[in-house]
Amino acid sequence: MAGGRFDKLIGKERPGTYTNFESGRENNTVNTGTRGTVIIPLPKAAYGPAKKFIKLTTDNPDAGAATFGYSIYDNDPNRQMLLIREAFKRATTVYVYILTEGKKAQAEITMTTQAADEEASTDAVTNTLTAIARYGGSRGNDLTVTVDANPLGGYDVIIHLAGNKVTQYEGLETVEELIALENPYIAFTGKGSLGETAGKNLAGGSDDEAANMDITAFIDAWENVKFNTVAFPFDGEAAANVKQAALTKVRYMRDNMGRGVQAVIPNTGNTDYEGVINVTNSISLDGDVLSCAEACAWVAGATAGATNKESLTYNQYVGATEVVGLKSNEEAITAIKAGEFFFSVNDDNQIVVEYDINSLVTFSDKKDKSYRKNRVIRVYDTFQEALQLNFPPNKYDNDPDGWDIMEGIGKTILKQFSDAGAIKNVSYEEDFLVDREASVDDETYFNIGLQAVDSSEKLYFTVKTR
Repeated sequence: MAGGRFDKLIGKERPGTYTNFESGRENNTVNTGTRGTVIIPLPKAAYGPAKKFIKLTTDNPDAGAATFGYSIYDNDPNRQMLLIREAFKRATTVYVYILTEGKKAQAEITMTTQAADEEASTDAVTNTLTAIARYGGSRGNDLTVTVDANPLGGYDVIIHLAGNKVTQYEGLETVEELIALENPYIAFTGKGSLGETAGKNLAGGSDDEAANMDITAFIDAWENVKFNTVAFPFDGEAAANVKQAALTKVRYMRDNMGRGVQAVIPNTGNTDYEGVINVTNSISLDGDVLSCAEACAWVAGATAGATNKESLTYNQYVGATEVVGLKSNEEAITAIKAGEFFFSVNDDNQIVVEYDINSLVTFSDKKDKSYRKNRVIRVYDTFQEALQLNFPPNKYDNDPDGWDIMEGIGKTILKQFSDAGAIKNVSYEEDFLVDREASVDDETYFNIGLQAVDSSEKLYFTVKTR
């Protein structure tokens, strides 16, 4: 559905639900949407299908083990599972995207069986089975195929991954039977009878480095998924262009598509936009030092998982034991002024988020300082989603009766947000009204008043001693 911002003097061509937010300071019948969904790319996966989203949830976070070639709890050599693990510390749904797929490992397996004719029982028959890893990448080199004679008849086909049995088929007679089972790790080809063979390793699998075109394809794919945040773990001088492409995309999705999404990017510099969270230091997990790019996975997961009445300021990073790049008091002040998201140490020696802000640093009448607070942005984004869910095109008549219905639904949305503690100072008579003079033909205009509740994060006490 079309969305985004609108200009009253110009209007829009596409039917849709359009929302303008402007700073204005001097459950039952509506759907308010949910949060918790993050996109995590794997820049150098050692296995898995490229350029596809793989959905994981907290109900079964390890559901993609056969697809990735690793459990998300494994420490793979390219540190890709780490990104998924850190995101799941706070997110409820993770869409994993593998940027590029390497070369597939494979093996030609020579099998030996006895002739079916009893008179020729001493004659051996050989047959060849081809095994190709389902996906490209070095992890395919850890696959092993063994075919053993089953005492009750036929053959058992056993597949190991890095020494761990992942599949066992019993009593098979032919290659065709094996192929029909569509093993999730290996694609088999060939024909004829199965036969015994000792463990045969697949070989030749290799990883592939992601190029800029792979990253831009990933950015283009964001439109295809409903999500709250995306981690963008690319850093260094070589990533400057793709960082700019990510900023352009998230700005387009927020301003032109009406999608309340944020991108979490390391060391973005002067981004100055509420849709980007700029991560500028990192943490250590009991000696395992994460880069700023890797820390983006936790920040993206935590931001996605935070509700519209929750701030991450001084929230603990569970598992973190040290801040990497700890900022001094002066450095912290400078970083906050520059719109940086970073970690610090609280009085209990816990690793925490210093300040839950985005990269917006230029303020105006239409975007005051509250727009840099991610909790406030979450209120606006979830409110926009509630409008889109409850006011789709062609549901209500554009006449006084329809306006009354729409105003009633709008007031219910306001009450739900107010009851949840997301907004305050609500006037149910004035804060959700149809502009009845401007609403003509197929265009309906609304005037909405909204004041987000922020957290008490700067507390000032004046103490008079006696």
